[in-house]
Amino acid sequence: MTLETLNFWKISTVKNLFILCTFLLLGCKSYKTTTELESTFSKQEIKDLQTIRTFFIKDILSLNDENFNTEFRHRIVNLEAEGFKSVKPKKIDKLFSSVSKSTFDEIWETKTQKRSRNSDDTYQYYAPKINGKYKEFLSLTTKHNSMVSKYYNNILRTEDFSHSSMLNYIADNTLDFDLNNTNVQIVMAIHYISICNENNITNQLIN
Repeated sequence: MTLETLNFWKISTVKNLFILCTFLLLGCKSYKTTTELESTFSKQEIKDLQTIRTFFIKDILSLNDENFNTEFRHRIVNLEAEGFKSVKPKKIDKLFSSVSKSTFDEIWETKTQKRSRNSDDTYQYYAPKINGKYKEFLSLTTKHNSMVSKYYNNILRTEDFSHSSMLNYIADNTLDFDLNNTNVQIVMAIHYISICNENNITNQLIN
């Protein structure tokens, strides 16, 4: 093999490898972090939030990054109608165990609720931690999204996940969903994982 041929082979190989790597990087939907996330959470917490977001899209909605934006509204309406029965407790328990305790404690806190007005029996569920980093993250996100602003204000008022304001947002066909925004995806992920978890708890109490 001549020197010229060898050099050509090396250059050609490097070019092909570069093209392949570029294709793989562009072809893979990567998790886009944001200024709000980076200014609030640690690197490990941001990784945990990525896990939470992926669980919401893949395991709750049975979607992926490619069809999430176009299929979200249809899928979430169907899940609401069926009472989130397809989201089994074991799935959510597995998610919670995969998230570090420090991250979990910055998002959720345990609250106690009466089973009914006429009963002293209670059950526990997860509510947003009012003094946690997630509350700070919501506060920062409200500056760029009116939906999150209303949602955040209702959380502060009730100290609970405001499912009614989320439903109003989804039901409003005039709104343009900013579902490509990582912040919005995480807000919805944490909300619906929490709602599914509480729904599973109350169903177990009934059954």
